[in-house]
Amino acid sequence: MRTARLSTSASAAALLALALFISACGPDDPATLRAERAAQAEGDLVIGVAWPWEARTVGLYAEGLDMAVEEVNADGGVLGRPIRLVRGDDGESVDGGRLVAQRFADDPDVVAVIGHLNSHVTIPAADIYERGGLLMLTPASTAPELTRRGHRHVFRSVHDDEDVGRQMVDLAADNSWRRVFVVYVRTAYGEGLATAFEGAATDSRVDVVGRAAYGSDGSGLDALVDDIRQTRDARGVDAVFLAGVPPEAGSVIAALRRGGVGAPIFGGDALDTVELVESAGGTAEGVYVASVFHPDDPRPESQAFRQAFEARYGEAPDSWAARGYEAVRVLAQAMEAAGSAAPGAVAAVLRDGGQVRGITGPFGFDDKGDVVGKRLVTAVIRGGAFQYHGTGDMASTRVEVPVHPTSTPAGD
Repeated sequence: MRTARLSTSASAAALLALALFISACGPDDPATLRAERAAQAEGDLVIGVAWPWEARTVGLYAEGLDMAVEEVNADGGVLGRPIRLVRGDDGESVDGGRLVAQRFADDPDVVAVIGHLNSHVTIPAADIYERGGLLMLTPASTAPELTRRGHRHVFRSVHDDEDVGRQMVDLAADNSWRRVFVVYVRTAYGEGLATAFEGAATDSRVDVVGRAAYGSDGSGLDALVDDIRQTRDARGVDAVFLAGVPPEAGSVIAALRRGGVGAPIFGGDALDTVELVESAGGTAEGVYVASVFHPDDPRPESQAFRQAFEARYGEAPDSWAARGYEAVRVLAQAMEAAGSAAPGAVAAVLRDGGQVRGITGPFGFDDKGDVVGKRLVTAVIRGGAFQYHGTGDMASTRVEVPVHPTSTPAGD
């Protein structure tokens, strides 16, 4: 029989998985020590946060993390134990990510990791976490490959590029942007999101009339603008889809506007940062972006989070605050449901089909570790700020997850 917190069958399965895992490893193996210490009834529950802390200072990600920890600990912690965060700076590099991942994996007191930001860093780091029996939850990395490597301890609390691509095709169709030109940064992220958008635009609603790339250093913009203008004159361009990352993405928008391209511009959730507005120099007005959260989202969970955040920090939360806050809350709920902080037990609960409460409502995870049942929002830049545009019907359609709500909504 299901309980208010995920499920009792999940707890039983989690404990069995933990027992099998411990028996398969040596007594001095870090993964074994981690599972044993996590299953204890006292001491801090240490969660590593892997992030490019020095390189990425824009946004309220750290504030969201800290607020969630404070709330959980004020409410008695997890299984009676307080959460403690430890930070690791990956420098946005593969080598830096591996070093951080190995440090966390070698520390048997670390029960889970939140991170990383960049998919090209997260994917190799995830291999290390998996070998070390350490659960990883990324609130940012969107490359589909991350959860298609057969790992059992790797989870993603945001939509992948394919989901975002589908939402943005829906947005184009809803606005009657039939002919879309795709612009992307020449990186794994840009190419992946551009391909996902094109793959979703397979019916008669939206036609991709052209595709052009620019360098991650902002190079190649003049040729890109020429390509769009030539396509516009020959076939027509109703809108431009931008798969890029600020600040360079802001330079792209400015170049398009200077070059006489007046078509609407829209893009993925990586654009959802004030850095885009600043780098575009006033030319980002009217740009639409996908987002995981907006403080004006009217849903009760979103408003409860906003009120609590404003009371603590004196300003409205951004999407990065929401990502950090929600990641901590998801792990805390799953540990409570498992009756243990052991990574194998927590992973088994998350994959059981139950749901956790998030800032934008309930959601769960599929067997690969991808989020399901979670909805994205859309924002548009007006007056130099991101204005709430609406909530798309973007609950992931890969898996239907039965609702087993937890006892306490995030933000309470």
